[in-house]
Amino acid sequence: MDGALLLQQIVNGLVLGSSYALVALGFTLVLGTLDLLNFAHGETIMVGAFAALVSLTVLDLPLLLTFVVAAAIGALVAAIVYVVSIRFVNKTYWAAPALSAVGIGLLLQTGATRIFGTNQREVPDPLRSAQFSVDGVTISVSQVLIIAVTLAIMFALHLLLIRTRIGKAIRAVAESVTAAALLGVNVERTIAITLIISGILAGIAAVLTSFAYTTITPFIGLNLLLKGMTGMIIGGLGNVYGAMAGGVIVGLLETFTVGYWSATYQDVIVYGVMIAVLMFRPAGIFGAKIRKRA
Repeated sequence: MDGALLLQQIVNGLVLGSSYALVALGFTLVLGTLDLLNFAHGETIMVGAFAALVSLTVLDLPLLLTFVVAAAIGALVAAIVYVVSIRFVNKTYWAAPALSAVGIGLLLQTGATRIFGTNQREVPDPLRSAQFSVDGVTISVSQVLIIAVTLAIMFALHLLLIRTRIGKAIRAVAESVTAAALLGVNVERTIAITLIISGILAGIAAVLTSFAYTTITPFIGLNLLLKGMTGMIIGGLGNVYGAMAGGVIVGLLETFTVGYWSATYQDVIVYGVMIAVLMFRPAGIFGAKIRKRA
């Protein structure tokens, strides 16, 4: 096996997996707190990706402001999801919030097709041309940026969950909504903040996945949703650290399948591994114990 090729595939897998990890993080943060699958999360990322496209091509904003705009748009969409699908939806039927989120996702996708069309749009990467080579492995500055931003966001999220009051409130609600309320936690506000954080993560993930994919369409949301969900399942349901690892695993599986076999089978391998995990370790590789909610 060519050592340089192997290292190149590892780098490519880490880059792609880093973007998937952020997708999985936002998805699992909501699942762990609310026991709710936010099916609008993928479309939130799609909207953030087009916000990044407009920021870079129409508004000609610098890269840092592009991240800020995408994160703000992601937070706004997440806030809408909270209001429409959680805060004021009738929860008598347990699937109502999830179905409402599906409806929001479809509306966002339809709106994007009307505004931007259905063709692929190339996302300009101001750092793509800046590259360097190490032992035959070519690495672009944008790839380094994707990994660095992902690691920084993961560390910041870790500190937020462990060191801050809102992080402790999120973990309390995740353990038991009833117990958290009895301890004085404002459950509704905590849920809203959790959704907004997931939206911010979606916006940042939108910019990174746009650079990793190089092109976007209004239909990328479903694919990213499935990849994020797969990473979450492989890493561990409701476990944010497992979601980080699971997203990276999905990225590595894809790049190794493409590099050493065929792009035709990349989804077969990824979802095959997911099915195997569900069969033999349903809590995920790094998953927490499956428990009943209070």
